[in-house]
Amino acid sequence: MSNYLTHRFMGILFLLPLLALSLSGCDNPPWEGGMVLVLKVDMPKEGAKVSASPITVSGRVAGTESKVAKVSVNGIDVPVKDDKYSTTVTLSEGQNVINIVATSGQAKLTEKRTVTYAPAKK
Repeated sequence: MSNYLTHRFMGILFLLPLLALSLSGCDNPPWEGGMVLVLKVDMPKEGAKVSASPITVSGRVAGTESKVAKVSVNGIDVPVKDDKYSTTVTLSEGQNVINIVATSGQAKLTEKRTVTYAPAKK
């Protein structure tokens, strides 16, 4: 029984720092610095429901190749400055899929956001 409790306690001690890191709001975890390319989408959130169009699509790139990364949103190139990108996307009524792609050298990352647009009734 004590062996079981020891293993359980060790597991908890191992998980607590990981939980604390995820709750601390760490936007640029240290392990991303060694990655070739990381793509983050800050806005919009997946599954967002909006009543106005256009909407802002924004985020950032990280990693060793971020300085030369190219980002496109729905196939249109978006400028990257200081590892951040931002553009607007005009929505159609109903469900819209927004494709965000970051490329650099051989690295290609894709994120997708589905947004539902229901215009405000006048």
